[in-house]
Amino acid sequence: MSIRHLSLATGILGVALDASAAPAPLAQRVMHSDVLRENVRSDERGVHARREGFAANAADTLFGTGAWSLLGPPGGDVADVAASPTQAGVVLAGIAPGGSWGGTMYRSTDSGATWSPVSDLAGFSVHDIEFAPDGTVFAATQDSVWTSSDDGANWTHRTLGIDPNNDEVFDIAIDPGNPSTIWAGITAVGGSQTVNVMRSTNGGVNWEDRTPAGHDSTMNCSGIAIDPNDPDTVIAVFRGDFGGGEVWVTTNGGDAWDNRSDGLPTTPVSSVVYDGTRLLVGGGQNFGSQDFGLFASNDLGVLWTPLHDGSWPSLVVTSIAVDPADTQTIFVSTDGSGINRTIDGGTNWDIGIGGTGALATQSVRLDPADAQTIYSGANSLGVFKSIDGGDHFANSSTGISETSLFSIATSPLDPLQIAIAFQGLNSGGVMTSTDGGVTWFLESAPPTRYSKVGYAPDGVLYAISSGPSSVAPEGLYRREGNGSWTGLGPDQGPNFESDLAALRFSNNDPNLILLGGADFGQIFGSDQTIWRSANAGQSWDKVFEGTDGNFVTDIEIVEDGTDQTMVASYDGFGDPPQGGALRSINGGESWVLAQDGLTQFSRLPRLCASPGNPQVFFMSAWLDFSHATVYRTDDAGASWTSTGWSGDLIADIACDPSNDQVLYVAQNTGAPAAQSEDAAVSFTPFADGLENAGFPRDMAITNAGGVSQLLMATSKGSYVTEIPHTDDTIFANGFD
Repeated sequence: MSIRHLSLATGILGVALDASAAPAPLAQRVMHSDVLRENVRSDERGVHARREGFAANAADTLFGTGAWSLLGPPGGDVADVAASPTQAGVVLAGIAPGGSWGGTMYRSTDSGATWSPVSDLAGFSVHDIEFAPDGTVFAATQDSVWTSSDDGANWTHRTLGIDPNNDEVFDIAIDPGNPSTIWAGITAVGGSQTVNVMRSTNGGVNWEDRTPAGHDSTMNCSGIAIDPNDPDTVIAVFRGDFGGGEVWVTTNGGDAWDNRSDGLPTTPVSSVVYDGTRLLVGGGQNFGSQDFGLFASNDLGVLWTPLHDGSWPSLVVTSIAVDPADTQTIFVSTDGSGINRTIDGGTNWDIGIGGTGALATQSVRLDPADAQTIYSGANSLGVFKSIDGGDHFANSSTGISETSLFSIATSPLDPLQIAIAFQGLNSGGVMTSTDGGVTWFLESAPPTRYSKVGYAPDGVLYAISSGPSSVAPEGLYRREGNGSWTGLGPDQGPNFESDLAALRFSNNDPNLILLGGADFGQIFGSDQTIWRSANAGQSWDKVFEGTDGNFVTDIEIVEDGTDQTMVASYDGFGDPPQGGALRSINGGESWVLAQDGLTQFSRLPRLCASPGNPQVFFMSAWLDFSHATVYRTDDAGASWTSTGWSGDLIADIACDPSNDQVLYVAQNTGAPAAQSEDAAVSFTPFADGLENAGFPRDMAITNAGGVSQLLMATSKGSYVTEIPHTDDTIFANGFD
């Protein structure tokens, strides 16, 4: 297939991507931010906690027809970036989606200009990368420690001698005086794994337990530092999944430890640096507003002094780097406000340097060959690089295809205009292209998670923010003519109160907008909801509030010119019926259940409208957790009939706008895409080129220059394929 390799250049309001070469209480609420709402924990402001480990099961599938190619944009959740001290140009980037499992590693041989995936680590999240002075590399991964002796081209798995199902490693430290001595910080799995600090004295071949006695066994070891002058002096820092932190110090190689947490916030500690004199620790967590900041100690943690000040917009520190030639110069990455820099040991700070102020940066590293070259990994947007000591950063992610997309849409006025919505753990955004995906631009919408994008019939772009509300209010946003974004609501309060993902505009009334999802919060509960605005978003009416735990996934309007009859689909995991349909016959002012013909288990449903008859809609739905089906209505949702097909789990469904017999489905299992030519009675794989696409989430169909195209948003970027017909009709699933 033909893959477009893209590069980014960052600016103040956005990021332009240019083609460079052709080929409730805390921890109790859940959100509709992934396939199943049960997968994510969120606080009252919609801030997510790190997901528990999850890995997809690989399956042998036939991919069939279709000719998909990658559109981009480049990027992904980059946890760490490190440059080789021995091989000029070699840089490694570790991917850890949402800080959890299912990532990989990328390798560059041209100082980050282009990247290629490292096949040995495919599917394994990489949290930390450390080079020994001789060029040997150690990677902390979801699957123990991996090592490489050829600058990251090939890797060897090292076992730790502990439970192989609970051996995720978050940090590695190499003794600067003896690179055969390696320390590893290990997951606690909520207390299930009690070995959290280990040491190897033979380059990772064998390991011994060095966990501090008395440390909180529910906390992960998130960082380790070794005294460059005394290898027996080691500092280990810890973080809890949902809160809590510790700092421990040993001066005898781990035989005994002292708890040096007094004087520090009780929130998670994530990073530690020690130069033999000054100890620096940083931490915090957006989930639950658990601030920490940056602290320094000149006596190994007996006394602590804060180095952050009131100018810092975020006190969630993810990484620390110190210039080895000038220890007064410190760089700190933060989760939401970019990179901060001091050149006087912390007396004064430059905030969000080099245009990074809106980035959720996860790491900051100096190139060992040149301290003016700095690499940073950021959630969603990939790798950023500075060659002037941090005064300017540019995105450097060409070839990294790990951006987690949730929605894709095209403009009805210009099919070359494409918009995508993306999400990181607690950040995200909207990107657009005006040339069919050749180049991309990061919109200036608030840097929150986005669940949906859609163009109104007049070509105006809208997007639904899914929080956190601590960054910007959730709800619908509209792009204005000058490129700015306006929040439209609905606004139910200061916390995260509306979890929305369905968007539908009227083709007849420019003022009519419908939104669907669920309430979220202790005040409003978690009932499924539909919102209606009759004045283009100036005000909203909650026209439907249903069962607690259910979620409206899609909304369609019967295109008979009246806007009176509407159909919606909803997901549910409480009491039966678990999922199904809703119907309105008064312009969306009220809704009733429309379950006639549906099973009691019709989960994760999505809708599409048949082009031949405005009363005909198709609805995909899960029959169980292994099989899905497609239902059809010929009376605008009053009754439903199964098409008789049963197959792989479906993420989205799209109706071909020029042929009422042709439908496409994006699938969570089996082939990522399938096509039906008999009105959903049968489907065949339509996924050639999607072998590395990740999880499909959304589809859109458009027509550009007489060529019809099917677009797909996945957990690893967007893809496009031509479909075999030409028609001037535009259909975008972003209208649902």
